[in-house]
Amino acid sequence: QIFVGWQPMTGLQRGYWQLTTSLNYRLVASSSTARAASVLLPKRSFISAPSLSAPVLHYQQPTVISRLFTNHTTAIMSSNTNNAVAPDSLPDGYEKITEGTITMHYPQSENSVFYNPVQVQNRDLSVLMIGMYAERRAERMWVARKRKEVRKRIMSQEQQRNVDSSKESKPERKARLAQLEKDLDAEVEAARASVDFTKLAQESSHTNDGMAIFEALAASGLRSLRYWKEVPGLRTMVVNDLDPGAIDLAKENVIRNGLEDALAKEEGDEHNNDQDDAAMEEDNTDPLKRFNLRPPGIKLQVGDATHEMYMSRIPPTLHPSQYNTTQSKYQMTQYDVIDLDPYGSAAPFLDGALQSIVSGGLMCITCTDMAALGGSHPETCYGRYGAFPVQRSGYLQELALRILLYHVSIIAGRYGRTIRPVLSVGMAFYCRVFVEVWDDKAGVNNLSLSHGHLFQSIKCSSFHVTPVATNESVSAKQNGTANENPNKKLSNVYRNGRGPCDLGEAVCGETGGSYKLGGPLWTGPLHDLDVVNDAIARLEKAEENNGVNPNGGAPMHPLKMSKTLHGLLVSVSEELPDVPLYHSLPAICSTVNSTTIPRKTFDAALINAGYRVSAYHKDPGAVKTDAPNHVVWDVVRGWCKENPPKQRKVNKRHRKGEEQGSNAPPKHPHSDVASLILNKEIKTKIDFAIPESVASRKKAVRYALNPEANWGPKKAASGLGNPNKGKRKAEDETDGPAQKK
Repeated sequence: QIFVGWQPMTGLQRGYWQLTTSLNYRLVASSSTARAASVLLPKRSFISAPSLSAPVLHYQQPTVISRLFTNHTTAIMSSNTNNAVAPDSLPDGYEKITEGTITMHYPQSENSVFYNPVQVQNRDLSVLMIGMYAERRAERMWVARKRKEVRKRIMSQEQQRNVDSSKESKPERKARLAQLEKDLDAEVEAARASVDFTKLAQESSHTNDGMAIFEALAASGLRSLRYWKEVPGLRTMVVNDLDPGAIDLAKENVIRNGLEDALAKEEGDEHNNDQDDAAMEEDNTDPLKRFNLRPPGIKLQVGDATHEMYMSRIPPTLHPSQYNTTQSKYQMTQYDVIDLDPYGSAAPFLDGALQSIVSGGLMCITCTDMAALGGSHPETCYGRYGAFPVQRSGYLQELALRILLYHVSIIAGRYGRTIRPVLSVGMAFYCRVFVEVWDDKAGVNNLSLSHGHLFQSIKCSSFHVTPVATNESVSAKQNGTANENPNKKLSNVYRNGRGPCDLGEAVCGETGGSYKLGGPLWTGPLHDLDVVNDAIARLEKAEENNGVNPNGGAPMHPLKMSKTLHGLLVSVSEELPDVPLYHSLPAICSTVNSTTIPRKTFDAALINAGYRVSAYHKDPGAVKTDAPNHVVWDVVRGWCKENPPKQRKVNKRHRKGEEQGSNAPPKHPHSDVASLILNKEIKTKIDFAIPESVASRKKAVRYALNPEANWGPKKAASGLGNPNKGKRKAEDETDGPAQKK
């Protein structure tokens, strides 16, 4: 039986139903919804009204049955916006949290909705990246419309000239059309210089040109509300979580921050497919006209994130007359930005996300399962991402990012789409990548050129990364070398990649050890350096203007972690973009029992030998270089020649193949790796003189220390109303601690 009690309530509890577990299920509702509630009740249920003079507020963990009322809950929460939460009242057991422009009261119970202050840096970076994306998006939309406008005028002028193309030779016609394209590009570029795209992005807020953002696992909704207030150009912000308690808290945070008026209004059938025909035909000359959009505002919903994304796969520019029956009845339009920030791996959500993102849209992906991606559980990594990491490798931080990007690109390729990494970083104990997704069937054919295999020596840190496939013509175009030798015909055939054997190293050239195979992995760029440098410039300008961009663009509000983000992005900007993975300087020196070579000294030797070198943003001991393995070891040999290492101590009891206390020779004798490496001839001219490029570098806070003690992952939240409590237990036991938000 279901017992319904009408009780006066305040704040979050007023105006919507709440099922709680006790001896009987109690359905709490305000008197204004009594009639609706009575209709929903089973025939055998009864209604009783307890005395209003002694109200009892019941709030326990909702059960799975609460899902029956999900749609009604959402509707009531969207319409009931007059019940303000007192901003200064802090209930017992709660703490006040202010982040960016948003304030919330967070329950201190371990079973409450998930929130982790470690992710402040993640959220600040996301606000910055999405804000910059909004401006790039506004610019792309303006250029597309302007090009169509100019092209239409130019073609009209050509028709007035009465050019008889039948009398033109093929080269003449080709040259004429090429000149028209040049004229078009020149006119668009000239007009572009006078347009303020920052202002254009801001003006698109709440319009049909505004962005739709989907946060799949919103928890407290803090991130979503920050996006709504701190990112320009938003039309719709969908705040989704499977836990009803999370959406309850998100609703309370909406009210506390005075955003009740921003809640999206439900307008009957949200698919809105029965639009007025005249409205559909209006302004069909606009190449970017968007149809069937979600209502503007903040939408709070309890739902399965994967289901929501699979039901949001219609391109917004597709005219409703072209919908098939399934699209017309059930599907919604794609999102411009999708943020995936789960507790653990994002792998289960990627397939749906890559179908529900618009062409040119931005995906923000967090993975906290570093135990899998980093190689502690390689079998788990292969099951999730289709790639096998190298255990205990010095480059595990970057390898984790490249495995994740490989997996994302493979899924995108299934649907004729390619990815363009904007920023890929390792922070604290997780990976965070920002990638743009594009419809590009031709680009999918070149996907194998951006994938590679990893060969790691079993005796030292030497490694090789070889491509899955090669294509001379495509590679020359990508590298900008296609016109260097016009007389040389480049092959346009895709060929299988080659391993280290073709490089003359069937075994490790330093130790004679065999190779172990890792990957596949993404070998393309991790970042768009133009975007990264723009972000650095914005943070530097904001630092001089109380944390706000004086030009009006992102960041629009001060970011708490701006100095840390500045250091992170400066480190990213200094990385070699075309060199996958890196050597670990401490590991290299440890192999030969040498003292660690000073970083500037090591870099100077490589630069003086004619090679490039950089650090890596996550690992201060990382050495990214295009120098071959033997050159790297020549630098080590040159250093050890001037600074002889100490003799390594040998503990016979622990030598492999010997029994403890035995004086017998080992059954499986091992060569001394340090001796093998140091006894080789130095073939590279080693000069440790430090050049000016190494001595001076941009001032920034690199590799910032943790801001407080116990800075790390939190225990997974069971949630105020999570019917799937415990579903991640097996995964957590495998992966170790991780976090959601």
